[in-house]
Amino acid sequence: MDIICTHCGKSYKVDPSTFTEPRAKARCLVCGRWFAFDKQSGTTAPPTAKDDHIHIEPEAPETPQPAPRQPHPPATSSKRKGIGLTGKFILFSIIPFLVVCAGSLWYFTQVVMPRMDSQITETVSDAIWTIEQGHLQEKTRTNARQVRQYLFSHPDLISRNFNRDIYFKKIAIQKIGTSGYTFLYELPGPDGIWRSWAHVKPKLVGKDLAALKESQPDFGSFWNVLTAVESKTTAEGFYNWNEKGEASRWYMSVSKVRGTPYVVGTAFKADEIEKSITTVRERTRTITEETLQGTLVVMGLGAALAAFIFILYGRRTTERIIHLSSVADRISLGELDIVVNVDSNDEIGELAEAISRMRNSISVAIERLRRKKHR
Repeated sequence: MDIICTHCGKSYKVDPSTFTEPRAKARCLVCGRWFAFDKQSGTTAPPTAKDDHIHIEPEAPETPQPAPRQPHPPATSSKRKGIGLTGKFILFSIIPFLVVCAGSLWYFTQVVMPRMDSQITETVSDAIWTIEQGHLQEKTRTNARQVRQYLFSHPDLISRNFNRDIYFKKIAIQKIGTSGYTFLYELPGPDGIWRSWAHVKPKLVGKDLAALKESQPDFGSFWNVLTAVESKTTAEGFYNWNEKGEASRWYMSVSKVRGTPYVVGTAFKADEIEKSITTVRERTRTITEETLQGTLVVMGLGAALAAFIFILYGRRTTERIIHLSSVADRISLGELDIVVNVDSNDEIGELAEAISRMRNSISVAIERLRRKKHR
């Protein structure tokens, strides 16, 4: 009858007729461990207290043959409560990274981008207003020079005929944009009246401009700009003007006609500039939103790619550690011919090499003990 050591797998031949009991205990000559076996079936098992009544040391065959390798049960590691290596890797590496990315995205979208949009819009608005005001002021001065040149070349032209002379009228009254225009008025004489002599509204020609006070609630702002040329050459400012029951905001620039008692003015509806600013603001916001969306997509893809790489590398590392743990368990059960794969040059590769050296050392030690027993 053949019996096999349950510890190292060494096989022995025994005569069952020499046993008086159905179950006995034997000591392996290779590993020195005790194991129990049944007389009838020959199956072996770890010894118990009931197997202490018979002790047998089986004789090893003269020519030791390698024992047939019995299939070992699958190596299982004891389950520990808690988070595994993959869970810890996700908890302490990926989640903090994603939290930082989410915080960065929130700060960028809720704080940085609105602030940039506001600053860009304000800067562009100020730039447009500065450019438009400079353009209107230059238009006023240019018109004043043209009026002066025409008046000096036509000394017989009197103020009452300004709005009747078609050539002078083309110079004094010019359209600017959709609603803007230039006009001509006279500094007050001994009577103290400010009169308009060239205007897009014929009913105002030759009239006292102060009479407009009755129909304009914000007449003071208009009058301050109009009369500022008494003490200086040019003036500018904003005022509100009611026309046909609708109030609108206007910008006016005035300039003296040098050498004459006349003043050239330029009136321009501020809504036209506001429309240009609104258009620029909308385009700026569109560009900002597109930039924000592109940034979100890039950062989101970057975070997803980083998380995928983290998870992939973490799973690969965990699988290698689980493999080495399984190899160590199988070596502990006596499976010394198992191959230890060393597929990397990092710390896990060093661990695999250490397990391989341990397996070789155990094999050498068992072989040395076997030879010693044979001698």
